[in-house]
Order: sequence, then structure tokens, then C-alpha cells
Amino acid sequence: MYKIAKILAIALGVVGVILWALIARSEDPSGSNTIDIMINLGKYMTILAAVVALLFTLVNLVTHPNKLKKALISLGVFALVVIVSYAVSSGTDVDLTKMAERGIETSEGTSKTVGAGLIAFYILAAMAVLSMVVSGFKKVR
Repeated sequence: MYKIAKILAIALGVVGVILWALIARSEDPSGSNTIDIMINLGKYMTILAAVVALLFTLVNLVTHPNKLKKALISLGVFALVVIVSYAVSSGTDVDLTKMAERGIETSEGTSKTVGAGLIAFYILAAMAVLSMVVSGFKKVR
């Protein structure tokens, strides 16, 4: 599987270099279809990379049950953080009438969701900093 992905990546890289050379040699690159082809190639390569990464991750999780257990625990902690942040979020911090006067249509539910996202970000950022500090102290000892 890795060899197939590697060969496919090399082939797409060669196609990208050829298209780049065609753009570089063109007198008016903005009018050519080569740029559209490059953009589409970039999209497809991004999608391919995401699919291959997801596939390798799932295969690795299935073949190693202890990693699957850790991943499920991490997913559960993340879900708990999101649920707690949504429960704590008030959603009424924003004056919805002033937002509507400015042409921004929003509801209390949208405001609550945005607030929950911010709170979840703060909690996760604090957990990341805390884990780095704990890891640093463990390395010192």
C-alpha cells in the first residue's frame, strides 16, 4: 500500500512539474487552461493525501488494539470537553438586535455555539500547555 501511494505521489509530482514548465514557457499564463489544470491537480492531490492518511490511520488503529483504546479515550475526553463547554456557554453575551441592524443575521443558538467553540478552545489550549509543562518537569527529573 505504501509503495502504491509513493508511486502515485511521484507520478503526480512529475505531472505537476510538467504543468509548471508549460506555465513558465507560456507568454500569457493567466489566459491558459494550464493554471486551471494545476489548481484541479492540487485539489485532487490534497484529497488523495487526506484519504491515504485516514486509511493508514484506520489500518494502524485496527492492527494495534492498545492504540485504538487510547484513541477512543482521547475522543471521549474531547467529546466531554465539547459537551461541558456547550453547557457552560450562555449564548446571550451578544446583543442580537445590534447584530441585525448591521446586517448580520444570527440567532441565540448560533451565539451559544460560537461561545461553546471558544470555551472548548480555551480548555483544550490549557490542557495542551499543562501537558507540555508536566512533560517538561518529567524530563528534568
